[in-house]
Amino acid sequence: MKHGKLIAGVIGLILGIIIAFFIPVPHGLTHAAMVVLATLVTANIFWIFNVIPSFATGLLMLSSWVVLNAVPFEDSFAIFSSTTMWIIIGGLALGAAATKTGLITRIAYKIMSLFPANFKGQSLALFISGTIIAPMIPSAHPKAAMSTPLAKGISNALGYKPKSAASSGLFLAAMWGFFVTEGSFLSATAQNYAFKGLLPAKYQAVLSWGKWFIMMLPWTIVILVAGYFLLNSLFKPKDDKPVSREFINQQLSDLGGMSRNEKITAAAILIAIVMWILESTINIPSAVTALIWVSVLVALKVLTPDDFKSRLSWSTIIFIGTVMALGNVMQTVGLTNWLRDVLKPVIGPVVGNIWIAVIVLPIVIYLIKFVVVSLISAGTLVTLALLPFVTQMGFNPGILVIIVTTSVNVWLLSYMNAPFLTGSAAVQDSMASRASMAKSSVGYMVINIVGLLICVPLWQLMGLA
Repeated sequence: MKHGKLIAGVIGLILGIIIAFFIPVPHGLTHAAMVVLATLVTANIFWIFNVIPSFATGLLMLSSWVVLNAVPFEDSFAIFSSTTMWIIIGGLALGAAATKTGLITRIAYKIMSLFPANFKGQSLALFISGTIIAPMIPSAHPKAAMSTPLAKGISNALGYKPKSAASSGLFLAAMWGFFVTEGSFLSATAQNYAFKGLLPAKYQAVLSWGKWFIMMLPWTIVILVAGYFLLNSLFKPKDDKPVSREFINQQLSDLGGMSRNEKITAAAILIAIVMWILESTINIPSAVTALIWVSVLVALKVLTPDDFKSRLSWSTIIFIGTVMALGNVMQTVGLTNWLRDVLKPVIGPVVGNIWIAVIVLPIVIYLIKFVVVSLISAGTLVTLALLPFVTQMGFNPGILVIIVTTSVNVWLLSYMNAPFLTGSAAVQDSMASRASMAKSSVGYMVINIVGLLICVPLWQLMGLA
């Protein structure tokens, strides 16, 4: 594997050098554009094969633009002073507080205590608790690492054998509720902000927290209802009689009463979400809202300086920033216009019709995931490829971001989805079989397209399609 990374790295560098310095500059492009294109090719090879950490690849890409005089420093690194970056940082900090204080765990167990102690009841509880918690933590891996041990405890209490159909079903219910529903809320994952940040600024306004939620409401209903019936039809045991609720009640009892910090965090997140929904009315940017409440949590000592060192993934934040920089820079050097002309015969018919787009684009993304493992890298590639066509789209380009963010979350093969690997590792790979993962992923891939199709009439009523 080490030699494989080395070989991939060398190939990536050679291809970049050839594109930047040896291929004649095509008509309509400049040398600066060729440099940006070359570094994009090299960076994607590095990201796909994980040659070096993703954030380091991104920083080298931005730095190379400056060193090779393709893009000024101010343009290369401009994204790090944008509101999008600050809402990512603020959102991650709010999520860190919710995790640190135990608020998230309390919400999950409380919801589970309200449902019957059998497969149908607890799978529904995992769906609902995950959906409620999803917008509070804008990072997939912590949610995966937290939710699957909850599912394992329930599975053990219900007497399910490791990797049995029922055990697999509860694992998938946890991942479905806590992870799959990230497409329902702008704040549910930092990659949503990253994909949004790739769009030209004038198209980003449609993707406020409230509008995103409304645009995705039909999809959310479809994904939850159809997903629940899918998992129950595939994995529910024949004898699904309720058993003792002792496990869940014991967990709640061990938590005790809500602490001061839990109450403060709950209030801060609730008010922040309301302010995000009312962003256009109160005229306070989402990033400012997030930073205000993070500052309040620090002032009240819910979060400490050490928490900012240990609980925020700064490497992920930097990686997202470097990826988002591509959108503006490609437009600045003229790559977007050139790509539009080259790809127009193939892409034009797809992006010109919303009904075709919500069927074809997810399928294309599913296929890309066989090669590009990273969720954000796969989504970025597709978004960047389609950016040149924003003026020709038969729908608001904000819809492109929604299609991308729901379609990269597939787990047909184990390597295709890192958060699923995190969830599996959190329970020592003892819950879900490979076959169950594949079957549920195929189901999701179909349901996702159906959900997007059902959203189209709403988007048309909103004047977006």
